[in-house]
Amino acid sequence: MDQRHHAMRFDTEIRVMRVDRNTGNETGIVHGIVQGGSIERNQDTTVTEQATLDLEGSSLFGSDLLRIWADITYADQTSESIPLGTYLWSADKRQTNGPTTTIPLTLYGRLRELADDQYATPISIPAGSDPVAEAEKIITGNGLTVLPHPNSDYRTGTTLTYGLTDDQTDNKLAIANDLLTIAGWTTCRTDPYGHVILQPYTNPSRRKPSWTFTEGPTCRWTKQTTDERETFDTANQIITIYTSQEKEIIGTAKDTDPNSPTSIPNRGRVISKKYRYDDIPENQTDQQLQQMADQKAAELLATNQHAIHRVTGTHIIAPITIGDTITLDLPTQHINGTYAIRTQTITLKPGLPTQTELREAS
Repeated sequence: MDQRHHAMRFDTEIRVMRVDRNTGNETGIVHGIVQGGSIERNQDTTVTEQATLDLEGSSLFGSDLLRIWADITYADQTSESIPLGTYLWSADKRQTNGPTTTIPLTLYGRLRELADDQYATPISIPAGSDPVAEAEKIITGNGLTVLPHPNSDYRTGTTLTYGLTDDQTDNKLAIANDLLTIAGWTTCRTDPYGHVILQPYTNPSRRKPSWTFTEGPTCRWTKQTTDERETFDTANQIITIYTSQEKEIIGTAKDTDPNSPTSIPNRGRVISKKYRYDDIPENQTDQQLQQMADQKAAELLATNQHAIHRVTGTHIIAPITIGDTITLDLPTQHINGTYAIRTQTITLKPGLPTQTELREAS
């Protein structure tokens, strides 16, 4: 979908395909899908994607995956097919109404495969390892495909050990995400084909917007919008703690700016947030490590200083997803700026209306 189709009316058909998990190839269409259902994406959850569909009949799909497509035909008779996601499926019940049987399907993004798996014995990542490469080994070891990505120059300064507890949070996805966080990368997410995306973290304010909603007859953003700002919990002190077996480095940053409405003097109290990192880079002096910890605290303070500016609204389908940045230019609603997508709920009906929650990129 591109910007030239903004002004065109279009028809939407939802198509669901079976996908062989070993080859990744689509093997056939799923018949009997009832119109309706939804897709939920949330960057604050570990698996990030979930969907629901209703299926008439009793066909199930073995170890295959399911891929949802939106087939779109525009008013000028051009068409395109947009993949919306590739999922594991669950069918725990069936509903009958005389001769008709309906099976509600619950679908989960492929990261669920990593979240469900744990190591039988503890694993250790040696000092001097590339944590991104180690995370990729975990992911591909479970049969998932990782898209090409840049190299990481981060090397661990100490041995990292995982799997020491029976806690369900000590799963392969949690371990991979921890390794990525140590390297300063974004946690795992998947593309519509179920491939895993690994990428260095970039502040949303420095990302190029992937879509623009401009007020007017071609705008896909609807008029009902909620615009809210939260300042009560805005941090004015950040503490960063880097630990290894040999040492602990503590960095701090405080907002004492008299012109900042959420600073310590203007609030009259301290609101702290603490961040822990279980690795210290190798070959660094104590002075360099202290500078690193203080710099990280200052960077996080700059991020936290801004009040949470949340915009929630509904738009017709657009090629955007969680983690993307977009531009809103809605002068009659007094909304203009660049925002990062936090959540999306796509309703699987004509037009694919999508409720999206945005956070101001700052």
